[in-house]
Amino acid sequence: MAKIISNQIEEAYSKGKAVFDGHMALSDAINDLVLNGSMNKSSATDYIRNFLQMMKGLEYQRTLNLPATEYFLASISKDYGPKYLSLALSSVNKHLNYYEGIGKSKQKSIRDIVEHYWAQGTIDQAIEDHLSEFSEEVDRALSDGAEKRKVRLNVANKLPKSVTVQTTVYRRNPDVVAEVLSRAAGFYERCEKPAPFLRAKDNTPYLEVHHKVRLSNGGEDTVENAICPNCHRELHFGQGCV
Repeated sequence: MAKIISNQIEEAYSKGKAVFDGHMALSDAINDLVLNGSMNKSSATDYIRNFLQMMKGLEYQRTLNLPATEYFLASISKDYGPKYLSLALSSVNKHLNYYEGIGKSKQKSIRDIVEHYWAQGTIDQAIEDHLSEFSEEVDRALSDGAEKRKVRLNVANKLPKSVTVQTTVYRRNPDVVAEVLSRAAGFYERCEKPAPFLRAKDNTPYLEVHHKVRLSNGGEDTVENAICPNCHRELHFGQGCV
């Protein structure tokens, strides 16, 4: 197989995407790549069919070079999201196992790419799980009421625990968030405007809690260091409530 370069890889992905999305027949996509001079028929067939196998999570046996594998995975992630990226990674992994099984090279660089994406997906899921768990803890703290929260707040650690998953997320005290949300009563604390919308799950005002001194800068996770739900973003990045 002749060396495949970047513009050919991009064109092959584009044609494969058109086939997968139902906008073009496989035979037409292959012929287009051949007629416009992007690839010979063998390479065009291999690259498009490999892409289609990746989108199904199935083993492919014809090789993709390193730049093509990297481009396909990045583009699938961008165009189709984590579900199809996971299928594509599984497909590449099956190809690598097949390739090694017939006595070919281990293609370590391609395996490293797969491992990188798997690791990143694990980190993203860990953060998502942490945020979901914390949201549930805040809901429970809100349902407990002010008196129970105050009892816990009086003995709570002022500095939060941290959990490291290649990055750091702080295990914030849900009672602090619940107390500030209760204090805000559905309104921004700085500009006194109402919350921008209601939560779908329970029709309560959607607000966020800002720490005056960021936790990452050593700020305490206390009611005294928390202010202005949803002006949170404006304080960090904006110019003022409008």
